[in-house]
Amino acid sequence: MSHASSSKVCKYSVFLSFRGIDTRKTFVSHLYNALEQRGIDVFKDDERLETGKSIPNELMKAIEESRFAIVIFSESYASSRWCLEELAHIIKCRNELDQIVIPIFMIHQNSPFAESFSKYKDDELEKVQRWREACKEAGKTSGYHLQECKDEANCIKKVVDHILPNVISTVSESLVGTQIEKVISLLHMKSDDVYFVGLWGMSGIGKTEIASVIYERYRHQFEAYCFLGDVGEMYRKKGLRWLQKTLICKLFGKKMIVTSEHDGTIIIKNGLRWKKVLLVLDNVDHLSQLELIVGGTEWFGRGSRILITTRDKHLIVTHVKEDKVYEVLLLSENEALELFCMHAFKRKSPERDFKVLSNEVVKYADGLPLALKVLGSSLYGRNKEQCRDIIDRLKKIPNDDILGKLKIGLDELNNDEMRTFLDIACLYNHEYSYYVERILESCGIHLIGISYLIEKSLLCIRYHSFEMHNLISQTGQNVSREEYANSRVWLIEEVHDLFAGKLKTKKVESLQIPNGYRFEDDHINYNKVLILHRRTICSENTVTCLPSNLRWIEWPNYPSSSLPEGFEPSQLVGLCLRGSCLVELWPIPKKLCNLKYLNLSESLGLTKTPNFGDMPNLETLSLRRCENLEVVHPSLGHCKMLTYLSLTGCVKLKKLPKFVCMESLEILLLDECTRLKRFPKICGDMLRLSILYVESPWIRSLPPSLSGLSRLKLKGCEVLESIPDSILNLERLHISGCNKLTTLPNSLFESQQWIFLYICRCSGLVELPVSLGVQKKLGFLSVEECENLTKLPSSIQMESLTELKISNCPKLTTFPEIIGDMHCLKSLTLESTGIRELPLSIGNLSGLEYLNLKSCEDLVSLPNSFCKLKNLQRLILRGCKKLPGNIGDLQEF
Repeated sequence: MSHASSSKVCKYSVFLSFRGIDTRKTFVSHLYNALEQRGIDVFKDDERLETGKSIPNELMKAIEESRFAIVIFSESYASSRWCLEELAHIIKCRNELDQIVIPIFMIHQNSPFAESFSKYKDDELEKVQRWREACKEAGKTSGYHLQECKDEANCIKKVVDHILPNVISTVSESLVGTQIEKVISLLHMKSDDVYFVGLWGMSGIGKTEIASVIYERYRHQFEAYCFLGDVGEMYRKKGLRWLQKTLICKLFGKKMIVTSEHDGTIIIKNGLRWKKVLLVLDNVDHLSQLELIVGGTEWFGRGSRILITTRDKHLIVTHVKEDKVYEVLLLSENEALELFCMHAFKRKSPERDFKVLSNEVVKYADGLPLALKVLGSSLYGRNKEQCRDIIDRLKKIPNDDILGKLKIGLDELNNDEMRTFLDIACLYNHEYSYYVERILESCGIHLIGISYLIEKSLLCIRYHSFEMHNLISQTGQNVSREEYANSRVWLIEEVHDLFAGKLKTKKVESLQIPNGYRFEDDHINYNKVLILHRRTICSENTVTCLPSNLRWIEWPNYPSSSLPEGFEPSQLVGLCLRGSCLVELWPIPKKLCNLKYLNLSESLGLTKTPNFGDMPNLETLSLRRCENLEVVHPSLGHCKMLTYLSLTGCVKLKKLPKFVCMESLEILLLDECTRLKRFPKICGDMLRLSILYVESPWIRSLPPSLSGLSRLKLKGCEVLESIPDSILNLERLHISGCNKLTTLPNSLFESQQWIFLYICRCSGLVELPVSLGVQKKLGFLSVEECENLTKLPSSIQMESLTELKISNCPKLTTFPEIIGDMHCLKSLTLESTGIRELPLSIGNLSGLEYLNLKSCEDLVSLPNSFCKLKNLQRLILRGCKKLPGNIGDLQEF
């Protein structure tokens, strides 16, 4: 078959030419649906009556604007002048426009058309002859014969499989071109070695398209080639042996008897060992499909390439080297808009009246090619009002074609994994992952399921938050409603129906009441709820009851002064009451043996904490900005399971427990505790404490047993005289307003783990230790407003430093020598210092782009090596009163 020019821009992918009375409601209907489902744009004239002698200009134009023409020769095809005129024009487009013509013969190819032509005697001889020639040309063209296929479905599948890669090559290649080239680079096409390469990504992201483009581009370079599509689905429907037989038939060009899966493996392995083959296995979802169909590199001849696509990262990395696995990415906003417009408007940009609607669809599809194609095709040819109606409906009810594709793989999830998937899809998309994990654990869900969802391309973690594609999230929400009987309720209308007893549900595991929802608390039945989320509820009522089976409560702005006296929270794992009206947790003490997470932040009525002895398993405690909190119960010091404690902004808090023995504590935040008199004494082992923030003008010293710290922030500690020299593992240090500090211990910088150092407004600081100068991992160093600082290390060798800032240190007169390679340094600020000259070695800063010498009033010269700063883009010398007379003598400056 001829190949159409790849440079031609076609409005349609396929034009269907057929005789309506023979095939419209049978074969043509099935073929049309199969093509549309694969995202192939088809022109099918459903309105024509095939009356009269002339064919409309619109049809002629549609033929010319189609890349493929499928001609379906049925029994009475030649009896229609209309069909024959279409055919003649199709053959003309093949000869002149390089259109691809695919004939499908539903009758014997040698069936006599003479009877049909006999009735055209009265027509012009020239026209009839043109029709005859067109029929002869079509008859000579390689096509498909219905009698040679098992059935119509098999014939249709062959036609779609033939067209799909060619359509993809022109429609999609420009949009995934960069990704295609990256995959090709992994294939090393010029090498004689055998390479396995994997494509991994969520359903509908374009794995098949990329594989198809590569397959079509390179298959002619191989002795044998095969694109084995929908491997996972065919494995379930027809079995592994059928897949092996199909592969053998395509690669060997003949049918062979395969008695067992083992037999098939032997045939493939022995038969391909000396052949250079290109093989694509599309949508693999089980390890046996790889082990028994493609085995290892030793199965194939030199130069062979095996390309595998899957949704399952864990599966692919068990069979393909991890550096040969490519994660297929979502389209950018511009790429997505172009793809949508190609299907919706047959052009690369939206029509003027459809720009807003187009942008809405692109946002909804979130870069997923499948959704963009399906939605674009569904909006094609519709007016603005119809498009608006479809888009609004989609936001509530997802498109069936998209939903069906994205649901693939959900059946493989076990109970824990499905619960995790539904919780994140319905409630926790874009939420902080650590917090959500604690909620899931509270319900007895094993967190290994999260890793499984990530491997299955259903979820990712980005910037410490769970990120699920919008359409996958919508799919999960739909599944929760229809298949899990509204087990999760979060939409305002569903919440209303639940409280009114109208929502059909067996068990609500999670209830999230939306922002601004007003209700009478007495009318709510919580008895089935496991997790309760109330997001900024507009309720001023006193809460009188809560079910004792709750595992997690999140209730911002909780309206009562305490929790209900009758609430027995024996199963409660998490309690988050940010911004509450609490004065106390309970009028009488309660045992909370399972409580691990307690957040009472910004509860301004809270003056004292509860007894933490009743919470033996507490792991996270946040009392952040409880501005009236004055008393912390002594039992806090003995919370041995506590890993996180925040008292940030507790401005009235004067003391902590005298002794603390928190062997599990990792993070302690005491910033903005400006009345705190002393730091508690540490008993026992607290080596896990890695992050400490302190802000109080009263604290004179820190205990020596803080050797595990990696991050330390000391702000406004005006009487703190020293930092313990036992702290040896710091990576980050922030010191400001610590006026009694005169120096930092040399031992502090003996570790090579430093990445960040910030010192500001430490008026007593005189010098920085020599060991600071050789910090090879330090990326940021800033010393500001240290008015008595006179000495830096005599030399610095900081190969990772990107920014060095020293400002408002008027007694600092010399800058260190630069030793070795410091090409990473991009920005150097020495503003308002007493520096008189820069060292000759300043020229070694080959990567320097920004140099600020503003208000260096004593600066008298710049070295000639200054000319070596070839990447310098900005130099600030404003306020340099003595600036240097020799600046004009610098060569090449």
